[in-house]
Amino acid sequence: MVLERYLLIYNRASGSDSINSLLTEIVPIYQEHGIILTPFCLNLGSKEDFLPLLKNKEFSGVLISGGDGSIRSVLSFLLDNDIDLPVGILPAGTCNDLANSLGLPRNIKEAALIPLKGKKLSIDVGVINEDTYFFSSCAGGYFMPATYNTPVSAKKNIKQFAYYFKAATKFTSIKPFDLSIVVDGTLHKINAIMFAIGTGSQIAGFNNILNEAELTDGKLDLFIIEDCSYIELPNIVFNIFRGQFSNQKHVRFFQAESFYIDGPLNLPIVFDGEKGERLPLAIEVSKKRITLFV
Repeated sequence: MVLERYLLIYNRASGSDSINSLLTEIVPIYQEHGIILTPFCLNLGSKEDFLPLLKNKEFSGVLISGGDGSIRSVLSFLLDNDIDLPVGILPAGTCNDLANSLGLPRNIKEAALIPLKGKKLSIDVGVINEDTYFFSSCAGGYFMPATYNTPVSAKKNIKQFAYYFKAATKFTSIKPFDLSIVVDGTLHKINAIMFAIGTGSQIAGFNNILNEAELTDGKLDLFIIEDCSYIELPNIVFNIFRGQFSNQKHVRFFQAESFYIDGPLNLPIVFDGEKGERLPLAIEVSKKRITLFV
């Protein structure tokens, strides 16, 4: 039997520690299917260390275990280096937006077995200013630092709600800001308190926020919460998390292949849950850019 080789890249500091105990279980299962797994711990080395192996075509697939930030980092690295290999996602973080948009099992062992089925899907990717990628969401607002400043211990204990418990304490300090957004050549000026662009249906750990969004539709989906009273805001946020955009007061929704967003230079921006670049942002979809096991 001719054996294939897959590189398993994992972050043992992600929201779940289960990958460490899982390794002894899945390595023999993969070997029974003719695949040798080679583990690589991101905490002990650089992505540059495994690049020569991927360039030399020693591997026929890649598995990534970690949170949204680790997954974004590795997927971006693969794209930047023109590594065209199918990728399996093992969700081990707080929100796991990409994994959930793909409909992957939340149980990491079940997700680890998905690549053995051989089913693949080429998905769209968001590209920012021509050189930065996001795979689930790009968002902006003055309370966005809650998503990347929340302590790891809080993330582990209360999962994605850690972000929103912390953000909720900032409702009374939320500042509106002026956004200029170009959608398909049309300029929109909006006084907003936040915006979010998604490639799929999940953002920040909440399912079906963007019910019309698909990872393969060649479009990006943008919603904006306009400036409103503190009394109205909790109900607006609650309805958004339920995917209820229709006739929602103070919410604007756009779908397009590209957006240009400008506003305050100090506005916090988040890419897949990690601190991002400053405005302005030229954002476009790169269609079916990367292939994942589903």
